[in-house]
Amino acid sequence: MSGAQKTIVALDNMGKTQTYEFLESLPAEIPWIKIGLEQYLAHGKPLIRDIYEKYDKRIFLDLKLHDIPNTVAKALGSLSNLPVELITLHLSGGEQMLKAAQVVRNEKMDHAQLLGVSYLTSLDHHDLQQMWAIQDTKAAFTRLFNLALKTGTQGVVCSAHELETVKECEWKSGKSLIKVCPGIRFKDEIKEGNTTDQKRVLDPESAFQLGANYLVMGRSLTQARDLSTRVTELQKIEI
Repeated sequence: MSGAQKTIVALDNMGKTQTYEFLESLPAEIPWIKIGLEQYLAHGKPLIRDIYEKYDKRIFLDLKLHDIPNTVAKALGSLSNLPVELITLHLSGGEQMLKAAQVVRNEKMDHAQLLGVSYLTSLDHHDLQQMWAIQDTKAAFTRLFNLALKTGTQGVVCSAHELETVKECEWKSGKSLIKVCPGIRFKDEIKEGNTTDQKRVLDPESAFQLGANYLVMGRSLTQARDLSTRVTELQKIEI
């Protein structure tokens, strides 16, 4: 299997027309797209159904749900009739929220996998210390990952830099979760310092080698000067 087949294109920072124009140019070798909060609030369920029907893409709905258990459960229930396969929620919402989400997922939408978000890749050590007085980020991430395991959450969204810690947690528990990594840039972009608002980035090949199951890439693909060349780079990665 090639890296392109496990790459999810984030359709962020684009209007509806731009989104459709990009999807017309996106090679079939990349089957996954991600719809985030901005697009969902602007265009809602019709956009998701339209993309699914017109372009035959697998859909990752990245809403990062985070609220009291009952609210998150009802929010998920409202999404149960959509053709989405991956949906995000924050692990920091706590055990009861995650369990409530799993009840809805198991009863109404077992076609979808719930992914727990650990720390946003826009946050670095200083941010985590400032907000939560976190000194040991590895230990804090481990607690969140173990919470995902305990509540039956199907996967996690994490920086590729945390994949070594994930391996340790999986080995100790004897369980494995889906690992989706944002903050991915091509090697030449990292070398040039072109990482925009992402602080913990890694290149695609290294992320797959560390154990990522899926990568999320936005501007690196949606604003690529030569999209076909970038897709070819991903195709050359064997996983």
